[in-house]
Amino acid sequence: MAQGKHDGVMRRFEDLVAYVATHKEVKRCLVRADLNLPADIEDLSRVHAIKKTIQKLLDMGLTVVLISHYKRPSIDDVGNPKFSLKQVAAKVSNVIGHEVSFCSDSIFECDPKKLSGNLVLMENLRFYEGEAKNEREFAARLACFGDIYVNDAFSVAHRKHASVCEITNFLPSFSGLSLQREVDNLSKLTSTVEGPYTAIVGGSKIASKIEVLRKLSTAADYLIIAGAMGNTFVAARGVNMQESMVEADQFLVAMEVMETAKAQIILPIDVSISRSIKEAGYNCNINKIPPGYSGFDIGQATTDLIIDVVDKSRTILWNGALGAFEFANFDGSTKRISQRIAEQTAKGRLISVIGGGETIASIGSRKEEMTFVSTAGGAFLEFIAEYALPGLIALGYHNSCSS
Repeated sequence: MAQGKHDGVMRRFEDLVAYVATHKEVKRCLVRADLNLPADIEDLSRVHAIKKTIQKLLDMGLTVVLISHYKRPSIDDVGNPKFSLKQVAAKVSNVIGHEVSFCSDSIFECDPKKLSGNLVLMENLRFYEGEAKNEREFAARLACFGDIYVNDAFSVAHRKHASVCEITNFLPSFSGLSLQREVDNLSKLTSTVEGPYTAIVGGSKIASKIEVLRKLSTAADYLIIAGAMGNTFVAARGVNMQESMVEADQFLVAMEVMETAKAQIILPIDVSISRSIKEAGYNCNINKIPPGYSGFDIGQATTDLIIDVVDKSRTILWNGALGAFEFANFDGSTKRISQRIAEQTAKGRLISVIGGGETIASIGSRKEEMTFVSTAGGAFLEFIAEYALPGLIALGYHNSCSS
């Protein structure tokens, strides 16, 4: 994907308000949302994120037509209830406080003039091949359902899909309030950052975070690498991590990041280990993990070290789990560190920015106490790494739409 600074002028929601005020023929707004909710459909943060945009559009007297993807259905899955957005319609209605009319008809067969209600949810965009292919024909068909278009799904801004990019060639297009909030807050982390600036990066896959690691290793004052990713960095230095999750094919990348970093890199010095993730863990020096054991969380000394860094920081970016937080026996570091970040944020000593679904899930209710929580994963990382995101380019945020 092409790299570049985000230095264009994005068409914002206030521009939409002004446009509608002078174009009385505008009756319907097509809104790209992200309703790709977790399997249990209990985490409704993405619905809450778009609530304000939808309410304002409805208050303006517009019919709102919601479009979204849901999971990754194959061609054989088209029409399968498991992949239908119908199962989230009631949840959206409850959060928005307005009845949602679900349209199960094919987008190519549905008559836009016969949609029922003034808040409509269309079927899964990924039931159509034209979506992921960014096909002009599919985008043109989508455009039939609106007089104007709003993208309020920052989490898919890195996708060059028809409902994100090509659609803007057919309708006057604007950003939603949630997308604007994401861009405004994350822009602060790619421009002037109040230091000391600490980045905490966890999770398991280095490949998906190579560029953001390179960026943060030079932009931040402290770069804390934990979780399974931390195992790989430690192992790249020659430490035997025994049965711990390690990406041996990423050793060279890990060494490059460490050797070229301007930030002070902090890696685990101890871990909570066990023979099984279902068994209780105990603390162990990183150099003394016995055969047959795996590290499932960073240890107490590492957690103390991170908390010391949190206390001296003014800005913190956190993306990725620190350990197997889903299991109560390995969520200790996450609880202690998220609590300290929340406390320092509440005292006004810290600007805390959290991103990624796994990270949000790991800190639970603490997310309400952070300065800003991004609903995005891949788009969050690519924005921080200063990639040009097609969905933002399409809204005028950059001077080209390339990938």
